[in-house]
Amino acid sequence: MDPAAVVSAFPGVEEFEGIPDAWHWSPVPGLDFAAALSADGRHLFQVNARDTYDQALVGALLQAARENSSLLLEKGALLSTLQGFRHPGRDFEVLAVARPGVHRYHEVQQPELQQVTWAVFPGYACEFADPSRYSLEDARESFIRFLSPANLNREPVPFLRLWYDNTVTKGGTDGPDGILAAETTLYREIKLLEGAPGSFVRFENFRGRVFRIEWDSERTWTLAEEGSGPDALAISDMLSFVEQSLR
Repeated sequence: MDPAAVVSAFPGVEEFEGIPDAWHWSPVPGLDFAAALSADGRHLFQVNARDTYDQALVGALLQAARENSSLLLEKGALLSTLQGFRHPGRDFEVLAVARPGVHRYHEVQQPELQQVTWAVFPGYACEFADPSRYSLEDARESFIRFLSPANLNREPVPFLRLWYDNTVTKGGTDGPDGILAAETTLYREIKLLEGAPGSFVRFENFRGRVFRIEWDSERTWTLAEEGSGPDALAISDMLSFVEQSLR
């Protein structure tokens, strides 16, 4: 497989200005793809953008990925990050990479190219847990549902693993692994604890810290970090702490 030969033959492809062995193509207005060879010439780093293409940002991502090729390709993680990525006028903190199988950029039309393509996109530190916390299903869900890698103007979407059980609504999670969830789901389930003694919400942030929240018949809100005792908090203070803990 020669990724350069395949990509350079795509319809409408053009050389990416300022970066050797890199290309840009746009099959339809508003949808832009850019890719660069890894340092060994055997892999491809690709950035997708939907209605948010920024050539300078994309060029910086491709250049940083190439310069750190060996580190990014050898990690073996489903989702991994390169800390310290910065770009003028942007708040991004990391360069993120998704392995083949997590992304499906060329899975249908170019299955051989798919196997050597790593998806590259900018991100925020709070969006990524330790790589060991992702199953393949988790990594795919995070990549597609939460991280929105083709939106280069997006705001942070913090990593959040959630467990909950509510004795009134009868809602809850099954199994020991919890679910990946949006912040809005966490806040909703916390508020639904009121008036439901015996219920709980448990969540894990990107740092691997785990917290448990309950409301009891004495109308008391409590929060406990795993391994420590509970603290009583007003609901406003509880929600403020939760928001800060996710970032």
